[in-house]
Amino acid sequence: MILKMNKTLLLICAFSLHVFATPNSIVAVVNDDLVTFDQISIDLEPNHTKVQKLVLVNQQIDLILKLQQIKQLNITPKENAINGMLIDIASDNNLSLMQLKSLPQFDEIIEHVKRSLSLEGLRQFIVENLDIKLTESEITKQLLKTPNHSSKLEQQIKIAQIAINFIDRADSLLQSKDSLIKDFLIDLSEKINKGDSFSTLAKLHSQDASYKNGGESSWLSLSKLPEVFKQNLKNLSVGDLSQPFKIGQVWRIVKIIDKRNVDNYLIKLKAKLVHQKQNAHFNDWVKKLRKKAYIEIFDNKL
Repeated sequence: MILKMNKTLLLICAFSLHVFATPNSIVAVVNDDLVTFDQISIDLEPNHTKVQKLVLVNQQIDLILKLQQIKQLNITPKENAINGMLIDIASDNNLSLMQLKSLPQFDEIIEHVKRSLSLEGLRQFIVENLDIKLTESEITKQLLKTPNHSSKLEQQIKIAQIAINFIDRADSLLQSKDSLIKDFLIDLSEKINKGDSFSTLAKLHSQDASYKNGGESSWLSLSKLPEVFKQNLKNLSVGDLSQPFKIGQVWRIVKIIDKRNVDNYLIKLKAKLVHQKQNAHFNDWVKKLRKKAYIEIFDNKL
């Protein structure tokens, strides 16, 4: 069976079933590791030239150099990442996770998953501290390649909130829980309007996980917010504070921190250019590994 591996290559085949019956032999040495004919034969075609075979050998050499660095840097994939990829593989092949684990090739699948994640971990390690700057000319050049692209601005906001769904006021038995919470949030609003720190009050009183950041959110797409949220924020400017409002069982007051309009196409285009530059840097780093390594290719065996 050949399985799809999270939309990347996953080869789970026995070498003995391959159409080539060429006896295994060493075709290259990479520091203390070997490249054998079996390691490249799975990608060979009967009409491949010697040059094409050398390309496969060099790809294997690069892979071994990366794996040597992974071992040296002690890069190991996390358990949740492994499980996540296994779930994706099972889904891509219309299998349950239990069915995937029951396959006779599962040990090989696990090794492929760990290797794939480790290789990506190595790439991230090498590029993570890069300070990549995109020039206007680079962006313009890329935009010209797709002159009819759809450029739609999306409204985004950054907010801070104090959210409460429970309040302990034993001395106010005549008021409902909703009334108590609403009055409490009104009191907090008055303090904020008089100059008290929203962030400090959020850390003290908010029952949402965002309290750790003083109630502040990341950038949010306005169109994706719940309708009640949008209705209570629609007339607010940056710096304004909402009236207390309720969504589900949670009451909250919200402060508008910032607003912006973003071009999602442009954001994706920039991310693509950054990714290309990261890949170029990583490939250059692999080339430097090759220069420092002991590599010997026995092309007479190809």
